[in-house]
This record gives sequence, C-alpha cells and structure tokens, in this order.
Amino acid sequence: MTATVLITGAGSGIGLATARAVVARGAQAILWDVSRPALNAARAELGEAARTAVVDVSDAGAVASADLAGVTHLVNNAGILGQKVAWTGLDAEHLKAIFDVNVIGLMLVTQAFAQARMAHPTAAIVNMSSIAGENGGGPGFAAYGASKGAIMALTRAMARDFAPDIRVNALAPGIIDTPIQDTILTAPDARDRVAEGIPMARMGTADEVARAADWLLFDAPYVTGEIIRIAGGRR
Repeated sequence: MTATVLITGAGSGIGLATARAVVARGAQAILWDVSRPALNAARAELGEAARTAVVDVSDAGAVASADLAGVTHLVNNAGILGQKVAWTGLDAEHLKAIFDVNVIGLMLVTQAFAQARMAHPTAAIVNMSSIAGENGGGPGFAAYGASKGAIMALTRAMARDFAPDIRVNALAPGIIDTPIQDTILTAPDARDRVAEGIPMARMGTADEVARAADWLLFDAPYVTGEIIRIAGGRR
C-alpha cells in the first residue's frame, strides 16, 4: 500500500526536506503551508508525487475542511518562533500567538488525521519539537521553548493513547541551518560563534532532520513515545 504523508509547514526548511525524503522513498506527499509561493515552488520541484494546500494549522475551520483523503502518515512540522521578548515583557497575547500555531495547531491537525487516516501497517506521526523544549530556549524565547516542551508532553500522551495502531514520536532539533536562522544570526560572525557552542562544531542541516523523520515514519516499527535529539551534541 502506497503511503501518503501529510507534512505541515512544508514550504521550506525541515518540512520541505522531509517532503523530499518521503517522495524519494516512493511515498506521496501532501504539503501544507501558509505561503502559496513557497508551495508552488515545492510542487514544481517534487512533481506529481506531491499535492499542496494553503492551510493555517491554527485555524480550526481550515483544518476541518481540508482534504485528508488517503493520508496514512503525519509530520507536524508547522511552527513559529515569534519575536524576541524579554521575560518582563512577556504577556498572554504573545504566549497565545505562539501556542496557537505550535501546540493548538498540532492538536487540530492530529485530530483531523486520526479521524480521516487510511489504515497502513507503518502508520505514524512525527512531531517537530526542539531542544528548546528542554532547555527553555534562548534569551527572549521563553514562549517558544514552552510550546516545544508542550509538544514533548503531547507526544508521549499521544503515543500511549494511539497505540498500537499509530506510532507517535518527536524530533528535537538543535540549531539547524534553515531560512529562519537568517532572521536570527544577522551579525557577520554569528554563525561561527554558534558553531563554537556545538560539539559537532557546525549547525545541522534540514536534510539531516528529514532523514530522522523518514526513519521514524517508516523504519522504526517498535519505536513510539520517544523524543530524539538532532542537535550535534548540544543540550
């Protein structure tokens, strides 16, 4: 049975790299993102193996009305970092904006998937967390870190509740060289300074995270409820 993988936040970065990985395996991919131009570029690259839809995962109505026909696997990758906000300036509105996408969005998509999914012998969900869920995130990103910690807790709960039919795991990337880093590492020597704090002495790549996601989706039949760091030894 051909697998069909729904990937949220798939217009660029880790999501797009994951789409490439599952298509290379022979699976079909459904790409969701809020950017139509990014999806158009992804569709042009991946061809007939992919179909796309503009879906805001935090919009319950949009998720409920989306086409999940034939979906067998899910990668909850959509997420936002949010603006850097000092702890003294953190407010409920900022926290809610992060959680609406990173946590509530994951919940809505997972519920829709669980209701619509096609049976498949390797049915699985991969949630994209972050090592920020363990270390709290960098200065000014407490809301992001809290949302990623919530994803870790939800992953373990989902794994228990969906077993044995659907395996559920999460990845916790460290600093990965994706477009979002361009908005953070703006100083000329910023990337070198970041690399100094990573035992592997470099940032990770989206492809490296994607390979781990692909493994969890298809080649880890007795792995569920796990949080796997992809962080080059960084904590």
